[in-house]
Amino acid sequence: MNSAKFAAIILVIGCFTTACNSSDTLTTKQTQPASSPATATAAATATPDPLAEAYVDFQKNCERCHGEKGQGGPVEIEGRKLKVPSLREGHALNHTDEKFVKQISEGDDEMPAFKDKLSTEEINELVRFIRKELQGK
Repeated sequence: MNSAKFAAIILVIGCFTTACNSSDTLTTKQTQPASSPATATAAATATPDPLAEAYVDFQKNCERCHGEKGQGGPVEIEGRKLKVPSLREGHALNHTDEKFVKQISEGDDEMPAFKDKLSTEEINELVRFIRKELQGK
């Protein structure tokens, strides 16, 4: 029996020594997902939405009265009932960009002026946002 144990120990040591000295690299069947050239190119050329900041400005300054989608309608602000015009249809569709800029900057009727809250660039971007996102132009 002792010779059988001895042979088994020698066999285990031989296998261990062979495995440790082997220069072969073990491989697994798991692979890392490779990004395709299209994905890599898209990631490298991705640009932020140029109207993202205008959307935030719209939410902060316009949405309360004009609504989330610019639909307007009756609202109550600070105890006053107002009929706010739609930015999506009606006469707003015929406003020039300059008219929108003036109206946002200086206010009109019951609309407050935003020239002290928003820069000229932010107001221009709001007009672009209204045209593209709300009016589809």
